[in-house]
Amino acid sequence: MRPTFLAALTLVPAFVCAAETAPTTPLAAPPNLDPLVAEAVVRAPVAEIWRVFSTPEGYAKLGVAKADMDFRPGGLIRSTYDPAVALDGEGAIQTEILAYEPARMIATRIHRPPKGFPFMAAYRSVWTVVSMADLGDGRTDVRVTMLGYGADAESQAMREFFRTGNAWVLKKLQASYSSVPPPAGEAHADEPLAPVDVQAVVAADRDRVWRAFTTGEGWRDFLGAQATIGTRPGEKFEVFFDPSAPEGRRGSEGCTVLSIVPGELISYTWNAPPKFPFARGEHTWVVVTLESPSPAVTRVRLRELGFRELAERHPEHRAEFEQVRAYFAAAWPRVLSALAAHFAPAAPPTAPPPRS
Repeated sequence: MRPTFLAALTLVPAFVCAAETAPTTPLAAPPNLDPLVAEAVVRAPVAEIWRVFSTPEGYAKLGVAKADMDFRPGGLIRSTYDPAVALDGEGAIQTEILAYEPARMIATRIHRPPKGFPFMAAYRSVWTVVSMADLGDGRTDVRVTMLGYGADAESQAMREFFRTGNAWVLKKLQASYSSVPPPAGEAHADEPLAPVDVQAVVAADRDRVWRAFTTGEGWRDFLGAQATIGTRPGEKFEVFFDPSAPEGRRGSEGCTVLSIVPGELISYTWNAPPKFPFARGEHTWVVVTLESPSPAVTRVRLRELGFRELAERHPEHRAEFEQVRAYFAAAWPRVLSALAAHFAPAAPPTAPPPRS
């Protein structure tokens, strides 16, 4: 399959989600209305990164086959991944430039998606801001933020569509300026047994976030789940999403802590939901790390691994392990979003109306 409707939709490519739609088992959560954020440090000065986003030649580093630009507020960026597609045809992507500040920021929105784009209502409400921060040593922090997602099913599906695609293109950009090989495959093809890798930025210091994720009280407070979590390898890491269910179907029964560095890292075994009967008895593992970009902010990264290893060990159940991986690719972002929402600053109270 050739790549389609990619980079110029939001200045970054998207992917066709292979995962299930929103999970309906206990990990399900309300629609995610938070901005969708992808971030990476690129080994190139900020002037070069600006060239990538502001010139047709630089745009190629995002993976497009060709592009042209009318670079001004209200102007269009037209691009395509297929060199045979005309930039003025229905198969090209048109992105409108909303505003920019050279070497710092560019804001865009989808002006016209390519023919066949699956989210023809949802795209109209979303816009994207790409920001660039000079780290002072020939490196640039590139942050892509997409805003305007709604609670409806189409908008939520489009959010998932761009989540992996945005991360993919930043890896592509990183690879353009380092010896790291670029990500394999097409931007929209999420490898069905790859580790699940999700991140969230939480507005709380590391100690508070650590307590939230590694204690029973913490899981109760941010997700409403019952949990028993040990502090040493071999002790329990059991989160019950449905304590009233029959024994063996309540949650992560039988899962254990694998390794722990207080305040920095916890790794634990994990099991599939009961609707995957064979896979439930075969554990993957999860690694959660915490970093502190600033004293009052914590970056949480969660990776679930082992899907490929289990499929190789039990090839007759490969399809089931692919479904499990797809389930958690949709579920873990919701868990981290709930964690971030738990610490989100409260909105200031509104002033009472004036008395007549």
